[in-house]
This record gives sequence, C-alpha cells and structure tokens, in this order.
Amino acid sequence: MKAPICEVCLKTDDILCPADEKKLQDGIITELDVKIARLLYKLLGDVEVEFRKAVESGDLVVIVVGKGDVPIVVGKGGKNIKTLVKELGKRVRVIEGLEADTVEDIKKLATDLFYPVTVFGVNVVYRPNGEYTYKVLVLGKEQKRLPEKPEILESVLSQITGKEVRIVFV
Repeated sequence: MKAPICEVCLKTDDILCPADEKKLQDGIITELDVKIARLLYKLLGDVEVEFRKAVESGDLVVIVVGKGDVPIVVGKGGKNIKTLVKELGKRVRVIEGLEADTVEDIKKLATDLFYPVTVFGVNVVYRPNGEYTYKVLVLGKEQKRLPEKPEILESVLSQITGKEVRIVFV
C-alpha cells in the first residue's frame, strides 16, 4: 500500500518515525492522514492501493485515493467503508484523487464528491490581485439531492484542491 507515511509507521500504532513526525510537524500530512492510512492498512494489508490524503469537514470524511483504487478501498458490498464508518464515527466517501490543475480536474473531483448530483460546469473567477477561485455550477433543482450541506462540500473541495471553491446553484 502506498501512503503518505512509511511502511514501518503504517504497522505501528502509537509512534511515527522521525521523517514522518517531521512531515506531521510541517503540515505536509495530518493526524487524520496517519489515522486513515493505518486503518486502511489494517483493512487491506499489502495490496496495490495508493492512499493520498484524507479530509474532514463536519461529520464527513473524504478519502482521496489513486486512479482506479476506489473499488478496492470501498470493498465488496461496501465492507471496508462500513468498518471505517464504525471506527471513525463519521460518514465516509472515497474519491479518486487528481492534481486539480485544470478545470476538468476540478469538475471530476466535484462530480465524484457530489454524486448523485450532476455538476453542470466549473468557472474560474479571477481576482484583481492575480489570485483565482473556482465556482462549481449545480442546477438549483438538484440542491436537495446533494450528499452533504453545500458549505461542507465547499470546505472539502477547497482542502483537496488547495484553492477556494464555491458552489453556485443555477
């Protein structure tokens, strides 16, 4: 399993090696990343899966995995997700991670996160100071079908992409 912490740290419960401890201190990884990585390792063992990061907002935990790894992490009949929900005490969603460099990447991430709601489009809003944000467009009639409150989904998407993301209903 590929994770943001080393294999030795995946197998131990209480401590991190100096290199991973430094990553934690520098903010490269979070306590949640460490916890989820260890839980996934216990569930999946040494399978070919890439765990990238975990993001939490409200009672939702989003696990970002590598390309094609979602079915493995979810497990047969959602078995692994059920275990994670029980361990974390929160709702869990698993999405495929992208670099989030393009509008298409943001749209794919939003589509995976907002399922079953369809993402109508993504706009880039440029600010006078040179920075920019993303507006994710969702049809107003589908607002009630969102899997979570819009503020929580905005927070999760912003944390995953590292850029400000807003949901706009059209």
